[in-house]
Amino acid sequence: MPYKFSKCIAFHTTDYERAIEFYQKVFGFAIVERHEGYVEVEAEQNRLFLAKSDTPGKVHELIVPDLEAARDELVANGCEVVRWEGKGKDCYIRDPFGFMFNLWENAEVFENKGNEVL
Repeated sequence: MPYKFSKCIAFHTTDYERAIEFYQKVFGFAIVERHEGYVEVEAEQNRLFLAKSDTPGKVHELIVPDLEAARDELVANGCEVVRWEGKGKDCYIRDPFGFMFNLWENAEVFENKGNEVL
C-alpha cells in the first residue's frame, strides 16, 4: 500500500477560541474557513486545522489510494482505529508509537507520477 503525506495538519486543543486568536495574532495566519468545531487557517505551504477537542494533540494526514485497504493493513501491523467516519471524513489511526494520522483516500495522487501532494 503506498502512502503520501498531505499538506494537512490538525491541531486539537481544549482551548479552541484562544488557539484561534493566538495563531491569528502571533503567527499572522488568516482564517480560510470556519466549520462546526474547527477552523482552517492559511499557514504557508500547509493547511492547518485548529480543532476543538477534549484531547490535545497533532494529527498528520496520509493520502492513500484505498481507504479500507489502508486501514486493514495498518491494523494488521499494530495500529488502532481511533475514529472512522468513512471516505471524505475523519478516519483517525494511531500507530504503535502513539502518533495519530488521518487517512484520506485520493487515488488520483498516485496516478500522477510527480511528487505533488495535497
